[in-house]
Amino acid sequence: MADTRGTVLIVDDDPAAVELLADYLTGRQLSVCRAHTLDEALAELDRERPEAALIGVRLGDTGALEALKRVREVNVQVALLAMAAPEDVSLAAEALSCGAADYLLEPIDFDYLGRALDKALAAATPVMDFAEPVLAPVASSPQALLYTLALEVFRATRPLSPEARASVGQALEQMALQAMQRGVSGEKAEVIRALNQVRTLIRFAHDLGDLGAETASGLDEHVGRARRSVGLS
Repeated sequence: MADTRGTVLIVDDDPAAVELLADYLTGRQLSVCRAHTLDEALAELDRERPEAALIGVRLGDTGALEALKRVREVNVQVALLAMAAPEDVSLAAEALSCGAADYLLEPIDFDYLGRALDKALAAATPVMDFAEPVLAPVASSPQALLYTLALEVFRATRPLSPEARASVGQALEQMALQAMQRGVSGEKAEVIRALNQVRTLIRFAHDLGDLGAETASGLDEHVGRARRSVGLS
């Protein structure tokens, strides 16, 4: 397709969702290829050599994240963006450790998708190759610290009662994931805003008696490390 900025592979078992995304991407001068199964995705990856791929974390009978992992195995250059339903936020976070550059929760925020794709395409090198071992991020990097914070938040909220999860637990998880997501995309102002909300929610949960003093203190230490990594005290 002439005069396009690149090619994006959309992988999802919902045809309507694929076409909605395709319409949006075509309007942004991007060429689109489609797949509804893992086999179709691998075939399109070989045939079209896309610079980026939007992949659902769940794909039919394929295991969770399996499609993303397989695509990454056969192509280490293609930029991967994971898509997940709200109930799969933990899978979305795990996708980052499986090679995804970013993730999006449904319903898709198209403005955020556009920015994420622009960044991915700017850095993309569409060359097929076998994957090399991926080095773990430096422990003190902002991205690593934000990931650790989100992980610790989920560990702390899992034992909460249903009432506590509904009132503050889910909000705390969402803000921690948002901080991590914005960190991946380099949106410092949004990272700071999310971290401030995480700290507020931790204190609120402690004051309500949902989080014990030791747990709240530990989470606050992780927030502090993440804040310092982006230049805050």
